[in-house]
Amino acid sequence: MWKFLKSCKSHDDFINSDNIQYVFWGRSNVGKSSLINSLASCNIAKTSSYPGRTQLINYFESNKNKIIIDLPGYGYAKISKKLQDKISFMIDFYFKNDKNNKKVLLLIDAKIGFSASDLEIIEYLNDLKIKFDIVVTKIDKANQSQRYCVKNQALSLKTVENIFLVSSEKKQGIEEIMQFYDL
Repeated sequence: MWKFLKSCKSHDDFINSDNIQYVFWGRSNVGKSSLINSLASCNIAKTSSYPGRTQLINYFESNKNKIIIDLPGYGYAKISKKLQDKISFMIDFYFKNDKNNKKVLLLIDAKIGFSASDLEIIEYLNDLKIKFDIVVTKIDKANQSQRYCVKNQALSLKTVENIFLVSSEKKQGIEEIMQFYDL
């Protein structure tokens, strides 16, 4: 059974572990928490249709003792500029100063594709030399053309290691991620 470990609002609260931390990140409302719930087979992460609901770094542990991190989303969110800046600083501090090994799973909405903010984040991760995989979410809500387009965009990125297409709602691609990362 997956379990919630803690929420962090500052670097003082970060969890240190010897294992790789699997970091789920993407635009606000891309489906990070829904994907974590689907992987856990329970409602462990809070979900909302309200963009920007996740405002802390949330730590979970999988059945196989893997650390899973749900980062606050970037891009559009119905929160103040001051709070957005505080969250951005916390995430930047996490990536630049936290010494744990990280594997970023960058989530992209199949219906929207790569936004300007997604491309900025990819550049940011590349600048920090952080390896990442692309997880295309909400494939059940996208038509074939949209899925094809976003997958080709992902394939064109030189620094992407792996690409997964998932639907948290329909449980498509979930088992593939579970097996690939041994969660």
